[in-house]
Amino acid sequence: MVELISSIKVPNSWKELVELKSILPICVPGVARLPEDLRFYRIYKELVPKEIRLEIIKTLIGDKNICLLQNNFPYTRLLQNLPKVKHYCLWSRKYKLTPKTIEKEIKKNFPENEFFYFENIEAVKSVPEIWHCQIFVRLD
Repeated sequence: MVELISSIKVPNSWKELVELKSILPICVPGVARLPEDLRFYRIYKELVPKEIRLEIIKTLIGDKNICLLQNNFPYTRLLQNLPKVKHYCLWSRKYKLTPKTIEKEIKKNFPENEFFYFENIEAVKSVPEIWHCQIFVRLD
């Protein structure tokens, strides 16, 4: 079993955020979100049954097999000093996407922007029932 990371330095630049890419998939949720946002997310998960949360995501994806959506519960702690960086999720209804497909989809939506993506490990995935990855895009 992988040991989860429970503390990181908050990035102050795009470069510092990118440098965290390899460890972000194994960070506990509190590392990525500000405490108040983490509390809100936990309350949401408590109050909204998993079946309804899955239905909401499926509705947002619509008829598409692949859908890029702004993350409704972004990693606010990571982004607190980076106002021009946005957090998205790329969802796939049917299967795990290849790096080539992921990059093609991101470039289709953000052809001129720097980006990176990663998939959280199973232990920290909030919605393991639907394949998705985290995407960060620099919008300046």
